[in-house]
Amino acid sequence: MGPLQYCTNDSNIYTIPNSAAANLVWTASIVPPLGGVVGFLGPPAGETIRLSWGSTPVTGSMIHLCATPTNPCYDPTPVCMDIIPPPHLYPVPPYLTVCADDEVVFEWQGPPDQHYTWYSYPSGMAIGAPQQGSGNLVFTAQNPTNMPLPGGGLITTWLGGCRGISYNWTVLVNPKPSMNQPDNIAVCGGSPVSATFSSATPTTTFTWTNDNPAIGLPPSGTGNINYVSPKVPGPQTATITVTPQYTSNGITCTGDPVTFTITLNGSSVDDPPDITVCPGAPVSVAFSGNAAAYSWANSNTTIGLDAAGSGDIAFTAADNPLPPTAIVTVTPQPCPFASQSFSITVQPKAQVNQPDDVSVCGGQPVVVLLSGSSGTTFNWTNSNTAIGLPAAGAGNIVFPTPNVSATQTATITITPVRGACTGEPVTFQITVERCCATDAGTLDTATIGVCGPKMVAVKHLGNQNLEPNDTIRYILYTNPANPLGSLIQYSDSLFFPFLPDTMHFDSVYYAAVIAGNHLPNDSIDVADPCLSLVRGPKIVWWKKPVIAVNSPPDAVCRDGCVEVLFDLEGQPPFEFTWQVSQGTQVLMARQVTTTEKQLVVLVCPQDFDVPPVPNGGLLGFMVSNFGDKVCWCGE
Repeated sequence: MGPLQYCTNDSNIYTIPNSAAANLVWTASIVPPLGGVVGFLGPPAGETIRLSWGSTPVTGSMIHLCATPTNPCYDPTPVCMDIIPPPHLYPVPPYLTVCADDEVVFEWQGPPDQHYTWYSYPSGMAIGAPQQGSGNLVFTAQNPTNMPLPGGGLITTWLGGCRGISYNWTVLVNPKPSMNQPDNIAVCGGSPVSATFSSATPTTTFTWTNDNPAIGLPPSGTGNINYVSPKVPGPQTATITVTPQYTSNGITCTGDPVTFTITLNGSSVDDPPDITVCPGAPVSVAFSGNAAAYSWANSNTTIGLDAAGSGDIAFTAADNPLPPTAIVTVTPQPCPFASQSFSITVQPKAQVNQPDDVSVCGGQPVVVLLSGSSGTTFNWTNSNTAIGLPAAGAGNIVFPTPNVSATQTATITITPVRGACTGEPVTFQITVERCCATDAGTLDTATIGVCGPKMVAVKHLGNQNLEPNDTIRYILYTNPANPLGSLIQYSDSLFFPFLPDTMHFDSVYYAAVIAGNHLPNDSIDVADPCLSLVRGPKIVWWKKPVIAVNSPPDAVCRDGCVEVLFDLEGQPPFEFTWQVSQGTQVLMARQVTTTEKQLVVLVCPQDFDVPPVPNGGLLGFMVSNFGDKVCWCGE
């Protein structure tokens, strides 16, 4: 038979019908043998075989396929057919490496009359390739990441309507490197210069150019910039252009260049102003200019500053009897082109002599004469105006003291002032004594508990001391922080009535005794500076507990029981005794302890023996010995 065309979308299966008994043996060869490999899938025998193609396609030849009968009963003449080899590419598509934004071109090549279709894997579309198409593949590479991004697809060869061998196409897209913007650099000439370049894309390298070699940097270079700048008499500025580069798989990709400036300044220092300070005051001088650092020298160390140093100046001015002046010379570093000088003057110290403490009785005068260094004035403050002295003033301290109800002590702080300088303050105390003989004596301070309305007595020890025109009274009050401001009873005896119309149950009261000048209205002058108030006991007033029998038994039958309901008021726990009696005879009694405010007890005839009485008899039901947590009804 004539040649047959093989298509890769066929089954590659060839059959000679009705040849099973012939025991066919198949052979395949390439004529002429210009290249390629052809073989069989499975044994090359039988009615049907299946061809396989090697990795090297058949080129410019014909495949000669023959089936030879081996059964001696058949004609041994082979049955042969010629097969046109499948379409294919040559050369195989290369593995391309490109930069982002580069144009990618695949020009497919193969035997004449072939055409080509292709499509992209998702990875291929991720790098910018169209989804599918025919003919050559051309697109602009994309890579939005900071790492190499591979992508690809499949190219298929066709001859007429027959599909040939398919090949993978692959492109590795290197990222377009970027770099972080370097900061502009300004240093004093002679200082080191350092610029470190960085990028979000790993392994990025950098090349740079310099438009002004006068800054001491070559016209071009690679990597970070680190060098020591030269000393310059005036400012020099250079623009540095840095280009990032990224290399992978033998392909170098270049990013957008960035620029920054390097400026070398001539070294100088601004002229500091002259300074006048007080002894003991902090002195701080911060140098300014265009130098990297500053050194200084001091002509007079008695001001408290070292003879030499570097950096800003900070020290405490020394205390000297005379106002010393120092000349300080500051020099810029590391290129000392110009120095500046200024003066530091320390004023004389202001001092005050320490006064002695003063103690007087109320009503007596106080005289304190102040002294100190020449030309010094004295300001003072007073911590306690109750001694009769204002809160602040100046000069000597002279004033009359008032009669005080209690001893008053004030701290006086004196600050010496000389011109604009303030010296170390000193303190002393002025004490005004309450020199009074009035004493209200002593009350027993043991806490008193009171249950219900009654008269309460406090105990006075009778040890009072009264001056002429003094009298003594007893008070009851509610606020221990302000006895006279919370007074509720005022008595000339030791007895206080506790009544619910003027006082409150479950409250705390306090008793005290006072002594002072007797007023015409038979009361005590509480403004008397010698008033004596002595605190006494705390008195707790409780409401008496209450018990009510809300369902007393009217009758108890011999064969029946009754319930008795008790209502209780007070502070649990409660205790009481209830009993059943006939005449003067107690038939039964029960003692009860409970935390409840309502209680039901059951009264049954079998619990007590009732003597027979004609026509029945009356029984008595009563409660006794009742109390709560704090009070008993007998109290």
